[in-house]
Amino acid sequence: MLEPTFRSGLNREPEHILGLKDVIALDADAAGNVYALQRQGNDQIGIVVLDGRLEVLEAQQRQGSIQGPARITSPSVAYAVHIQPTVDFDVRGMQVAPSGLYLLLHGVSCQDSSVIAMAVVDLHGGQPTAASGARGGHATRVKSCRLHPVDPMLFGSRPGLILHQVDWHPHSEEHLVVLTSDNRLRLYHVTHTLAAAEQTLQVVLAAKALPQRYGLGVTASPGTLGTAAGSTNSDAPTSDVVAFAFGPAVGWGLFAFLLLAADGRVYSLGPVAPFGMRCPSSLLERLVREKGAASEWLNISFGADAVSNPAAKNRWPVLPHVVEGASPAVVGPLNPGTDHETTLMKHTISLSVSHILISATADSGSLSSVSTVIVASAHGRLFAYATAGPWEPVWCESAPQYMSITGTAGAAPSAVRYKCTIRAAGTGTGPSKIAATPFMVLLDIVEVPHTLPRHGTGKLDPGAFEDEDDDDDAFVDGYGASASAIAAARSSMSIHIQAGVTGSGAVVVGLGTAARAAVTVWVCQRASTCWRITLPWSGLLAQWLTDAAVPQQGRRDDGAVPSQLPAPLVTCVYDGTAASKESSAPVARDTAADSTAAVGSCLLQNPMLGGGLLVLTVAGVLHYFQPAGAASLIMEQQQQQQMATLSPRDQQQQQRQATSGSGTSTGITFTPGASPEQRKAQVEAHIGLMYGNLMVPPSGRNLPAPYTGSPKPLPVASSEGLVYLIDCITTLRGKHMAFLHGGAVDLQSRADALHAESGKHAAAVADLVGVAAALEARQETLETRLSRVKLLHGNLIERAGMLTSLHWAMPRALSRAEIAAAGELSEVELRVKSLQRQWDTTSARARRLCEQRRSRCGSASVRVTSIPEVQLEKVQDAVMGQSSGLAAARSALTNLEQIVNAAAADQAAERLQKGLCAPGRVD
Repeated sequence: MLEPTFRSGLNREPEHILGLKDVIALDADAAGNVYALQRQGNDQIGIVVLDGRLEVLEAQQRQGSIQGPARITSPSVAYAVHIQPTVDFDVRGMQVAPSGLYLLLHGVSCQDSSVIAMAVVDLHGGQPTAASGARGGHATRVKSCRLHPVDPMLFGSRPGLILHQVDWHPHSEEHLVVLTSDNRLRLYHVTHTLAAAEQTLQVVLAAKALPQRYGLGVTASPGTLGTAAGSTNSDAPTSDVVAFAFGPAVGWGLFAFLLLAADGRVYSLGPVAPFGMRCPSSLLERLVREKGAASEWLNISFGADAVSNPAAKNRWPVLPHVVEGASPAVVGPLNPGTDHETTLMKHTISLSVSHILISATADSGSLSSVSTVIVASAHGRLFAYATAGPWEPVWCESAPQYMSITGTAGAAPSAVRYKCTIRAAGTGTGPSKIAATPFMVLLDIVEVPHTLPRHGTGKLDPGAFEDEDDDDDAFVDGYGASASAIAAARSSMSIHIQAGVTGSGAVVVGLGTAARAAVTVWVCQRASTCWRITLPWSGLLAQWLTDAAVPQQGRRDDGAVPSQLPAPLVTCVYDGTAASKESSAPVARDTAADSTAAVGSCLLQNPMLGGGLLVLTVAGVLHYFQPAGAASLIMEQQQQQQMATLSPRDQQQQQRQATSGSGTSTGITFTPGASPEQRKAQVEAHIGLMYGNLMVPPSGRNLPAPYTGSPKPLPVASSEGLVYLIDCITTLRGKHMAFLHGGAVDLQSRADALHAESGKHAAAVADLVGVAAALEARQETLETRLSRVKLLHGNLIERAGMLTSLHWAMPRALSRAEIAAAGELSEVELRVKSLQRQWDTTSARARRLCEQRRSRCGSASVRVTSIPEVQLEKVQDAVMGQSSGLAAARSALTNLEQIVNAAAADQAAERLQKGLCAPGRVD
């Protein structure tokens, strides 16, 4: 996982600022890191990582609003990825794993544009390299990551094969799911091998023989598509699978796929368990308790130990498995629909699903799910389904093919191929019936303006789909020479679905929680238009199902399902055409229109800031949009009601004003750093803007005057008085009552909006009260710890002083220099003493000789033996030599004492310094 880089928006280095004009694809992981695929020099591909959370937060701080759209023009690079070896194919897009550990690059071969090419970049196993762009001591961090091609033998041998969809498995981050135009789902295990698919599932949705395509051969299917669809024709036409989605993490939905056919029908496929995927023990325990034929599959998939004692581990891995004579089956269609719906649902291109987990009570351990399924057609039409019901495993009598590493019969399989035929959905216990399966109900149809790409120029008119069956390989979308018009429409319009505010599924426990799980659908068109579609009923359905699970005596009166569901709210959050028309230079408007087109889009999920949509334009500008809150939904409903009564010209003008404004429509955007007086003026101006029409009464509100010639005073009993009274009543009804009624309706709607806002603020205040209490408790804890730290600091200072005094008072050991100097000093002292004794002896002998000479001179009778002068000179020379030696020894002794004193002083200073640095250490 890439670690985030914390920085300040005011201290950005020029080397770290990234230009987004060369970015060709955009994606984000669940942690808020944004990955940009950028074309660099020499036709190389580079990947840069942005900290999306900090970029959005800094953009909102610069704009002075945290609810309005954010505009990012100069993001800062948090990380750069260097790919080894270099990419050798034409990259058209990328897909980042939610964990941020792996990144998939997909495109076409440079030698043959009809050959699919894919590769996985291992971000987790990368190694940091030398920083690039170093200047002034700052450089961009670079990480070298390995590139692993995905099944090059298969895709290289299948020219003309079209890549419909590729996605990471949400319940196993190490598995990649690929859907191709041969109606095959392939699962690849990143950590094991990417050279071959771990599991290959051939989906058969036709009752007759499949046509031969791409050299795949002709196969017969025992399926019953006509019976499942409510038709008696057994020779139903072949329906290709064009998109897929994953089931919820509840029960058997953990192992289920949702498949979308080209005719708009949705099917369920399962169980499919990727090898190595980990299943929670609580979920496995629930599956083991259920009765049926699934016990054999659980024993083979998880092992006998897991089935006999699921609580032994927290999570159980899926073992490499294959069940002889049984393959996962296709159930459906889940949305058979009517003939009118079938006509509208032609040429579907994508499938988006959002799951919400619900439970009846907070103490209930059993969970269920309600899902919102969005099916998009190539004409810009969205079908919103509500999906509920249990997910059950289904098998068909088809023998799977598998390979093992050792090649023996009992070895664990390394690659498995299934042929998945269709089974009818219904009730019953027979071999051809399914006990239960999720059901889908069509609740809304939303149509947004959509421009399709044509052949040759990247644009296509809607009539191209009418001849698709005759010439399926006549259109080009950039992913192959034989790409269909449906693939071209999919590349021109991307759909993202977001549950709640953060983008992740929520567990509904009580009243009010489901309202925060309303689904938002983002439709981003390459023609520079983005739409936000909010489905209020998606969260209400979860709440109604929760209320239905409550016992009868505890059910609330307001939990009944209304007769009419709230309508979806469709808002144009970005209009590139309107933005290009605002260019001051008419000559540059065509260029501005091209620069406002969208390059890519992705969901930025962040539990702290809230989820939203990131849209990158050709000009290199990132736009961030957030889903509407509760108060915003009410205001948008009022705006839609007002727009319904306006002319088309006025509607376009109001939409242009709404998209060009940077603030929000539900609150006041304060200027950063404004004084209280300025904020008060802004509040008064906002009140005048919101309620100005209520404060200005209608013109001509005076009552009519009586007719001329009427008596004065004018009694009501007279005919003139009755006529005048009727005129006054008519005037009051026509002017004053209309004004009062309009004001009352407007005030009531705004009171409802304020009530919703007050509820939101009350919840925020309650959260802040809890946070404040936690902060106060934390502050008390910190104050207690600070007082203890102060006492400890004083105690340590006192101990340091005591240790210092003890250090100087205690005797210390002599160093080697001092020991050597002491030895030399003792030797010198012994030598001095010896010389002193010799001097004393010589002096005594000299005195005796002098006395003897004097005594000889005084007494004649005494004869003194005379010593020759030569001998006396020798003695004198010896005495003088001894004296000079004694003087030299004394001088050497003095120098040695000075050296010893200097060495002792240096050692004392060094020990003093060490003692101050570590008071607790005693030498």
